[in-house]
Amino acid sequence: MKALMITALVLTAATSTAVAAQPAARLTDSQFVKAARCKGLAKSEALGVVDTTAVDEVIKANKRGRSTHILDKANNAQDEARSEANRADDAAKADLIAERTGACEAFGL
Repeated sequence: MKALMITALVLTAATSTAVAAQPAARLTDSQFVKAARCKGLAKSEALGVVDTTAVDEVIKANKRGRSTHILDKANNAQDEARSEANRADDAAKADLIAERTGACEAFGL
């Protein structure tokens, strides 16, 4: 019985490691721009700054090979999100925080 449990644990660990080692799928241009927006929301002092390490890695991993147009769009989305958060009233801040903790979760926030 012990040998069976140990074998099951080893197989589970091996499977988990194999899944974790697979590279994430490349983001579409739209997703890339959304990730940049999420970074802008995360960096906004008005919403409470949160750690951006994970989203930074997602953006860095997906930046290579993007057209200049998409990179500019992403930079603008990040800046606009930060600006939007800085001038938002309490209700709008609540919506932006909900976006950051909801939709942005897919990018590591």
